[in-house]
Amino acid sequence: MNLLAHAFLADGDPDKIVGQLCGDFVRGSDLSAFPPAVRAGIRCHRAVDSFTDKHPDNMAARALFEPPYRRFAGIAVDVVYDHFLARDWQQYREGSLKEYTALVTRSLEAHQEVLPAGLKRFLELLAVEDTLYRNLEQNHIELTLRRIAARRKSLAPLATIAPLVWERESALAALFESFFPQLMRYTRSYQKKLVAEELDHGSNHGR
Repeated sequence: MNLLAHAFLADGDPDKIVGQLCGDFVRGSDLSAFPPAVRAGIRCHRAVDSFTDKHPDNMAARALFEPPYRRFAGIAVDVVYDHFLARDWQQYREGSLKEYTALVTRSLEAHQEVLPAGLKRFLELLAVEDTLYRNLEQNHIELTLRRIAARRKSLAPLATIAPLVWERESALAALFESFFPQLMRYTRSYQKKLVAEELDHGSNHGR
């Protein structure tokens, strides 16, 4: 749901971009079907999700929504965070958002043989709508929320949550600005841990 942020956190590495984006479409612990760098991206995606869900800033963001919307606030916050990241892209990364989203598309196209079915459908959407870049647009954020709501009946309230999101935009943006640099630091640390584990595994395997 916050696919732009996950792609961003791969730091321009095509394999890790694919792994980060696979994370929402892959279940279970058996990742042997994926190349090592893609596996690392999937593991990093899961660590990022866990860090995000438990972070006090995001708990505060979800608490901005009253019942019955609070139950769905985590999804809405994820989606609007991609809007804030797109809007403030130059604050976090050199190079344009357009260039980076084009890299994401090329990375997925080059790995089509390992993409889960859901991610292949997302790739088709990228080709038609340039959906990651369009996170810049409020109306695209609203469309994303309606599409998520349409996936199953229990998610229906997301179709009408957008006005509440924009009413709380300033507060949500402030929480994002506090949270995202912390997430970047956490992700860099976690990626270093994965590299160390891979080196250790290779050393032990070679003995």
